[in-house]
Amino acid sequence: MKPLVTIVIPVYNGESYLKEAINSALAQTYEPIEVIIVNDGSTDRTGEIALSYGDKIRYFAKGNGGVSTALNLGIANMRGEYFSWLSHDDLYTPDKIELQIAAIADSPERIAYSDYTVIDRHGAAITTMDIAKKHPHADLSFGLFPILRQVLNGCSLLIHKSHFARTGVFDESLRTTQDYDLWFKMLRGGKLVYINRPLVKMREHGAQVTHSYERSRDESDGLWLGMLSSVTAEEACGIDGSELIFWDRQAEFLSYTPYKNARLYARRRLKELGGGGFSFARVVRLAAYKTISGASRLSRKLGIQSAVRKSRVFSLGYKIWFRVRYR
Repeated sequence: MKPLVTIVIPVYNGESYLKEAINSALAQTYEPIEVIIVNDGSTDRTGEIALSYGDKIRYFAKGNGGVSTALNLGIANMRGEYFSWLSHDDLYTPDKIELQIAAIADSPERIAYSDYTVIDRHGAAITTMDIAKKHPHADLSFGLFPILRQVLNGCSLLIHKSHFARTGVFDESLRTTQDYDLWFKMLRGGKLVYINRPLVKMREHGAQVTHSYERSRDESDGLWLGMLSSVTAEEACGIDGSELIFWDRQAEFLSYTPYKNARLYARRRLKELGGGGFSFARVVRLAAYKTISGASRLSRKLGIQSAVRKSRVFSLGYKIWFRVRYR
């Protein structure tokens, strides 16, 4: 008998895209599945849209408390052996669950993840994260790799329920980093199965809920500093073969982020190992990243970020940013 898979869709004011997300969950070629919708205090037509599916889905409504609280409610009520998270504005490919179950069904201790495609508000592809192409020499089954190189899309994961008993659920005190906080605990020392196909379509659009930039930056900086300061020499070598190469690559990656304390920590570790030399190519890449990041900050200060995200220039800028940061 095939295991039941639970797809949890947390949603807050998601009337524009919720129907597409639910349809992609129900269109899975794998059976059996259950789809749980958790309405996190929406004030639009979210509840009406979800309830229109009748007994095809299971529906829960609660006061607004953030995505972590909605996910935890879904986890607490799931009947499935496996958990899969789908954001209300994202999509699954029809074979997402089928391919992942086939890859890990005999070994529930393993966690599956995959590539993903970034789409615009109309569903057109902007770019694709092909992890194997961007990191051809990496051990993609090593638990900390997709976390510390930030190539992991949480909606691409398929997780056996036993992992929640082992590590707990999402930290509800965190508003912007609850996903990576849990993935770090869950995947550290874990066994992964990477599927070299984009099984998720992640939507970038102007209506996305954004948190305070300062709060998001500071919370993320703290998360990264905590993760890096706990990385052992053995784990660093497991990702890149040597501590020197690990900290060199980690310092470069963090240079494309606003996480100051984590960046300084990585650079300090690199210098302690005798690294940190000048690279003209890195200076050029960093300049490109800083230019795009500066434009993004300016649009946010001017209050036109939503309009910019709807423009064609956003797709071009996103492709460049994606290529530089995740090269």
